[in-house]
This record gives sequence, structure tokens and C-alpha cells, in this order.
Amino acid sequence: MSRRPFAGLFLVVGLGFAPPRLGRSASVARVWSNALPGEALRVPFQTTGTAPAGQTQSRYSSQEFLDPIKFLASDKLKGRGNGTKELNEAGDYIARHFRTFGLRPAGDDGTYLQHFTMTVGAKLGPHNALKLGTGETGKALALDQDFIPLSFSEDIELQAPMVFAGYGITAPEYHYDDYGGIDAKGKIALVLRHEPQENDEKSVFAGKEFTTHAEIVSKAINARNHGAAGMILVNDTGNHPGQPDELIRFGALAGPEEMKIAALQAKASVVDEWLKSSSQTLDGLRQAIDKDLSNHSFALDPSLSLSLRVDVERIRKQVANVIGIVPGRDEKLARYCIVVGAHYDHLGLGDQHSLAPSLVGQVHHGADDNASGTSGVLELADVLAHEKQKPEHTIVFITFAGEESGLLGSNYYTLHPAVPLSETLAMINLDMIGRVSKNRLYVGGTGTSPGFRKMIEEANHAEGFELSYSASGYGASDHTSFTAHQVPVLFFFSGLHSDYHKPSDTWDKIDAADGARVVDLVASVVDELDRLNEKPQYARVAEPASTMGGGGGYGPYFGSVPDFGQIEHGVKFADVRDGSPAAKAGFRAGDVLIDFDHKKIENLYDFTYALRAHKPGDKVTVTVLRDGEKVTREVTLEVRK
Repeated sequence: MSRRPFAGLFLVVGLGFAPPRLGRSASVARVWSNALPGEALRVPFQTTGTAPAGQTQSRYSSQEFLDPIKFLASDKLKGRGNGTKELNEAGDYIARHFRTFGLRPAGDDGTYLQHFTMTVGAKLGPHNALKLGTGETGKALALDQDFIPLSFSEDIELQAPMVFAGYGITAPEYHYDDYGGIDAKGKIALVLRHEPQENDEKSVFAGKEFTTHAEIVSKAINARNHGAAGMILVNDTGNHPGQPDELIRFGALAGPEEMKIAALQAKASVVDEWLKSSSQTLDGLRQAIDKDLSNHSFALDPSLSLSLRVDVERIRKQVANVIGIVPGRDEKLARYCIVVGAHYDHLGLGDQHSLAPSLVGQVHHGADDNASGTSGVLELADVLAHEKQKPEHTIVFITFAGEESGLLGSNYYTLHPAVPLSETLAMINLDMIGRVSKNRLYVGGTGTSPGFRKMIEEANHAEGFELSYSASGYGASDHTSFTAHQVPVLFFFSGLHSDYHKPSDTWDKIDAADGARVVDLVASVVDELDRLNEKPQYARVAEPASTMGGGGGYGPYFGSVPDFGQIEHGVKFADVRDGSPAAKAGFRAGDVLIDFDHKKIENLYDFTYALRAHKPGDKVTVTVLRDGEKVTREVTLEVRK
């Protein structure tokens, strides 16, 4: 299951989570409590109980469910990271099973593999440099020892004077602005990490946990928005006595693929040398700010210019969805399909999405997330392909790549479907179905077509799960890509646990017996969908009632749903929620946001930063591209729904 990102990103209206205080770990429970920019990502599940006495023995054995998980989550496959040979090996494993089952290939050129290209990371090029001064008199610094570029930095070469910009934060809600009184345009901003008064629990900056202003990507966006040509981050060592002044490992930060600003980190001792001519020290400035949140930003002597070169190479790799088809037997109905899908990629050896950052470099096995859902797809494909009586409709089985990087595989499929989406009855998504706890199973998307909830309840009579429901078709997994194209969806999920996105998500913790029961329930739902003689109606899920006052979630509500496909500039709307501020202003699916409140929008991070700078009731000017033409509207932001 994706924790990515992006737009508000899947997670708070900030990127992922606000960074935890040193020594604190992020709570995995937050994954479901956060939201897309302007979108309540998680509608609370509504629970109904079903008596366990109704359980029957599954048509699927626990051993058959467990075997693929043991292979996919093995050390050999090294966490199935996107762009790795191990993910390719996992895809080949799935394709071989589809072939053995007799499924018809529906990928490229008569194969089971549907290839697409994605950015999987970045690496440092050979020409990174940073020095004080110019020419032979300049003092060159050592890469990886004195400084390091941040992976989302622009590739650029420049020379510019410096400004000290405090913590690099502009927070009007706290009447705090490190850029007040200085002109950063064309300069390199030196900014402290984290935020003011972080050890003061009574601080307006929330004390125990950082606000979203502490995010490093937010500091870079703020520097760029103030016209800075570059930003150099430096650890606030005085707030963390006894801890080493370490540079961030290249590639460890979440952020956009590339920002239009030079972004680096330098050691505190290096920056202190630069400040000597101003008779200042980093810790002295930090203490002065933290004392009363007063502004101590200033321009350094313009003769002390920095020369820098950032050379970051984006790594793009070809990955593949794996697609096999069981053709329908009825001539009239076979043109319609039911899609059953699950993502098979995971975090590899860990990346910025790992919830065990100290263990990055170890295999993040991804047994539940999502070898379990992949096994469910394989089990269903095996049974349906070998039944004497084939289904009426065509069944399309897909395992997606690129989910952990932002639903990229499912987004690609919806643009290049094996069966047209107009003839797709429904999409069933299996993501983390291997750790059922207390007989509880979560089913999302029940409001995306009338009768879906009743169908699930009736199918569950034989299994006896205690079901919790969400009507919404949006969420942090691949069904979202289909909801955006108005395909009814159902999402099966056994719940988060303490091993989520950690190396400890291993096959031995899978509850194979209950996992097989989930597959049996899904098979019954597929059977019910296959009995339909016409395409089920797609229903847009109504927004829940707004809470009163300023509560109801983090920040203001806009109402767009981002398209996670990669575009060069801006944020494409996959959908706009009915009755939302965006909808009331006339925006619609397919629009590409390029300007929000007179701030240029290059990516989802820019959008999130611009949105959360406002409060409900604010009127903002928003510009989109629609069929190549600019459309500008005024939007009144509302309380988050």
C-alpha cells in the first residue's frame, strides 16, 4: 500500500507526515488519517458484525495462499523495489503462473508484461561542487564530508551571495516569517533544520511534534517562492546536544523529482566559518530566534559569494504490470470485463517511505504489503481458469508495478486498458489481505455503485467476517486510479499493523487461513458481479457533512483529486469532488493546475504548500490549463470535509 505521496499528498496536506521529533518514530496509524490536497482521503469505516458461526471452510487452502507470499517476500527478491531486477523476477514469476493457468496474455506484443517507464530515484553525477569565493582563491568543500546536494535539487551551476534566513519558515498563522526584512531574490538562503522552540512543549509550533513547516521540501519551496536561487540546509546542532552533525544520506528525503532551486546541505562547522565575518554563529542565532521567535535574518557580506554546481542524474527504469485474461464464454457479455488487481512492488531495501529509517539498507520484505494481495490474484486466476464453466464476462487479472511510487502502474493501465474502461464493470483491489485481526476485514468503495454494500453483505454470509465499510472509492491504493475514471471499485484490506513498511513485514506473520477466507469472499463477489447482465451504475460518493468551526481535519478544503501520472509541469486533476470549492468554481477532471494564489505550481508538493498557507474562507485565484488554454477562477476555500 502506498504511503506516498503526493498530494497532500496521500497523507496529510503536506508530504507524507510532519517529521517526528528526534528520538520519536512516526505512527503508522497516521497513514489512514491524512488526506489529498483538498480531499478527505479516508472516509471512516462503518462497521457491521457478522456472526462467526456462519463461517464455512474456504475453497482456497492456506498453503496455496502462503506459497506465493513466501517466494515474493523472500530475501532473494530483496523487497521487490521498483526498477530492480528482483521486481522483474517477481513479474516473471507471476507471468509464468498466468501462463501455467492458461490465461491469455494481455501485455505488450503478445506477452503478459505491460511495460512503462518511471523515475525510480536519482544519483549524484561527477560534477558536484561547492566553494566559498571564485577562481583559484575559492575554498573548495568536500562532497559527502562538508556538503551534499539534496536529491530533488535542480541541476544548476551558479554564483551568488548569501542570506541567513533563520529556519527558512513563513508561517502567517503563527505571525512568524524568517524572510521578513530580507531580500532573498537571486541569493542563496542559509536555513536551519527543523523549527523554532522545538524543545518547548508550550511553543506555538506545537512542541511535541513538528509542524509541516519543518519539512525540508517545504523550506526549499519557501526559499524558491521568495526568489532565492539556492537553499543550503544546516543542522540545528544546538537543539540536539551530543548528536553528530550528519549529512542526510542522498536519496533519503521525500520530495518532487526536481525543483527549480539549488538545494544542498552543509555541515554546521562550514556555515559557521561563513558567518565569522558577520560576527555571528549558528547557535547564537538559533538561541536568539528560539528565545522569543524574533527575526534575526540578515544578508551576509556580498563579497562572500558561494559558487556551486549541482549534478544530479535522474534514474529512469522500465517496469511492468503483469496482465492475464480469462475470456468470458457469453458472446454478448464477454466484451465486458471485471478487473481483479493487486500491486506486487514494494520498497526494496527501504527508501524515504520506510517506517524504519534506521533499517534502510535491509530487505523490506513486503509480505502483507503486498505479496498477500498478489497471492490472492494468483489464487483467483488459478481457480477461475480451471473451472469447467467459464465466467460469463471476461476477467482481467493484473498485478501492478509502481504503486509504492504513486499508483503509477494502475494509472498507466487505465490509460492503456486491455479492455476499454467503458466496458469495465468493476475493479476489485486486494492490498494487504494477509493479517486479519479479530476477524475484522475492511471493504472500501461500497458506495461507488448502488447495491455494492448489499452484495458484499450477502457474499459474507458464508465467511462470517466482521466487516467495516467505507463508501469512498478513493484511497492510498490502486483502486483510486479506476475511481478517477468512474469505474465502480471494491477494495479489500485487512488493516495496518506495526510491521507496515518495515523489514519485519515477513511471510511467517501472515495469517494464511484467514487470507484464504478473504480470497474466498472475493471469489464470491466476482461470481455475483459475473451474474450481472448490464454494467453497474457508477455513483459519485457524496461528501460527508462539514464539521463546524475550524476543525474537521488539517487545513482548508479545495476538492481536487490528483492524477498520479507523471506530467512535466503542474498538477493534473483526475477528478473534482462534487460540491467542493473547486467544483463550484467550475474546475473539472483533466484540468492542469499551474497557479494557485499567484504562486507557480510545478508539482504536488508546490500545491500542498500553497494550499496549507490558507484557512477556510479565504478567496484564492486559481489558474488551470484546459485543452491548452488558461482558465482562471476565484475559489473560496472551505472547512475540510
